[in-house]
Amino acid sequence: MRHDKITKKVEQIEKVSDGDQKIVDSITEVIKKFNINSVFTRVDTIKRCGILISTIGMALTILPFIGHATVSSLFKSGLNKIDEGQKDAYYEMKNNPRINWRLLLLGLARRFIYLTGLDKEDTNSIKALILDDTTLEKTGKHLENAGYVFDHVTGLHLLGYKLLVCGYWDGVSFIPIDFSFHKEKRDNALNNSKKRVDKKKEKVAQLQNKLKVQKQKAEEIKEKVKQKKAKNKANPNKTNRNALEQKVRSLDKSMQRIKLIEKEKEDGKEKLQYLENTYQELKSEYGKCGLKKQDYATQYKKQRSRNTPGYKRNKETNGDKIDSAISMVRRALKNGFGFDYILTDSWFFCAKFLRAITYLGKKIYLVSMAPRGNAKYKILPSGKYLNPNQILNLYRTKAIENRRYKAKYIKLQTEYQGIRVVAFLIRIGKGENWRLLVSTHLNISFNKIMEVYKIRWTIEVFFKEAKQYLLLGKSQSRDFDAQIADTTLSFIRYLLLSYYERTHYGITIGGLFRQISQASVEENLVADLTEIFMELLILFAELAGIDFMTVYEELIRQPELQASLERLKIIPLTHAA
Repeated sequence: MRHDKITKKVEQIEKVSDGDQKIVDSITEVIKKFNINSVFTRVDTIKRCGILISTIGMALTILPFIGHATVSSLFKSGLNKIDEGQKDAYYEMKNNPRINWRLLLLGLARRFIYLTGLDKEDTNSIKALILDDTTLEKTGKHLENAGYVFDHVTGLHLLGYKLLVCGYWDGVSFIPIDFSFHKEKRDNALNNSKKRVDKKKEKVAQLQNKLKVQKQKAEEIKEKVKQKKAKNKANPNKTNRNALEQKVRSLDKSMQRIKLIEKEKEDGKEKLQYLENTYQELKSEYGKCGLKKQDYATQYKKQRSRNTPGYKRNKETNGDKIDSAISMVRRALKNGFGFDYILTDSWFFCAKFLRAITYLGKKIYLVSMAPRGNAKYKILPSGKYLNPNQILNLYRTKAIENRRYKAKYIKLQTEYQGIRVVAFLIRIGKGENWRLLVSTHLNISFNKIMEVYKIRWTIEVFFKEAKQYLLLGKSQSRDFDAQIADTTLSFIRYLLLSYYERTHYGITIGGLFRQISQASVEENLVADLTEIFMELLILFAELAGIDFMTVYEELIRQPELQASLERLKIIPLTHAA
């Protein structure tokens, strides 16, 4: 990775660095502040070739800052003074299931909060825990636990992993504090295939019954034709002849209907056979995450001791993402992270997650998008059970206009699966797309819930930056322990750079602009520019007839657009601070 490709965070470091050594010195300054050496020292009892784990960990952490994406490229460059033959120690560290990478990350995240807390910044700012997932695409089916996962951005099933991330917003910066990898067994594909088979079977059975009835009718008509022929033969007159011809025509039509039904039935049976074959193929691949039997059989698999962190992380891949998210929330609280809100996208919204949040027993509120599906909410105080579309149809005329966000919204007190929530149906601009935003904070206002929810987009920025610049998802190691190690190292780099920015330049991770010198003038200017930018963005969405939030999220995901905004110092996320 060349220096001119490093993210804005690293570019700030380059401004005070003339070469690789000075970059390392700049990072080393932060590493000393975090006392990372002591964190890695906890696992120094696990060492190979006489090299301490802490030494290896420090070297791996700074790889992208000195222009190297892999251990191999580091050794080839000659920057590392350790003997070439000892580089196996680096790989062995990453492949070691006994290293508790989760504990290391949480420890450094706590250190970040402690160090930034020394600045005595505003303690009244919103603090939030943010949960979201992203796809880590891979190229090799041999990678341990790799499989096909559904990517919501592309709408495709991609080979790789689903990474669930828990991040913390301290009022100024976003930092990653926990994560888990997940496989997808493709239950939906299997269930949908079974439904299609059952539906087609029912259709074929209906056609069979219809054919039986039609054949019975044809036999009855044949009998009547026979009778009419006999009558016409006995008394050949115009009336009897017309009656006979009418019955013959009826018989012809009946026989034509029989042929059509038979053809439709045969086509249905052929389609049913195809659907049954598809179902059997999916069934044979069930639990193999979309891989073919041969690919799954040859995939790397590693035996781990049950009492190792690596065993637990490996087991997590088969676990439910909602259960994992709940565990992350509890770990965050246990490790001293204080927050007011938990922010999630629509796929997290379910009774299990809602119930877990309400059982925390603290003043912690969920703010989440919710699907506009068929799930019904109990409207209070009327007691009516309505789904989002029914709510919209019934209350559309009572929608309230909000000038700040150029939005319309419907606010209702409701119950979902017996849990009290406030529901906002929101339309921004003049489009037809209404979003459903819910919260367990029953007294929250529209402006407040919008201000809080926009913080969730900081995790989208994190995904973009970490993937683009800090090697997130770039590991091609077949060993799953190494995948965990490389992901943790990417998160640690993000922590370090976030702290470096914040202490040296006052620029936070989401691209928020805060200049220490001439702060009041520049912050006011940026606020004005951002307000104008947001108005233009909403106007564009209106003119294009598309959803504002969709445009906003796409804006965050596009590196080229984000870079342009940063150069102009116009960052929509400023509102989230």
